[in-house]
Amino acid sequence: MKKKLIILFIFLLIANFSYSQHISGNYLSFASKCKIYLKIDNNNSFVSELGKGKKIEGIVKLFKEDKNTYLDFSGNISAMFNNDTISIQNSGNSKNPYVHFKECNCLFIWLKKAI
Repeated sequence: MKKKLIILFIFLLIANFSYSQHISGNYLSFASKCKIYLKIDNNNSFVSELGKGKKIEGIVKLFKEDKNTYLDFSGNISAMFNNDTISIQNSGNSKNPYVHFKECNCLFIWLKKAI
């Protein structure tokens, strides 16, 4: 039984490491008026800069639901990850009002991995 648990733990650790490798990199915003730079390291720590003022740092967590991959940036901002693109819904609606980046006047922000 212990041997099976150790093998399962190693498998999950390797799977988590491969996720980190997949999302790590530098991302730049496109198709919006917001200029956001995001850097995700191999250990899933991130730094995000909005223009020259706002800076956010923390840990990004990955989770999968069905066939979709989601990112959670330090419990504050959720995003969808697909084909090296991060999609963030910047603001909510009348039933669920919120704004992540008040400096940006857009509903969605897309970040593309720089090559």
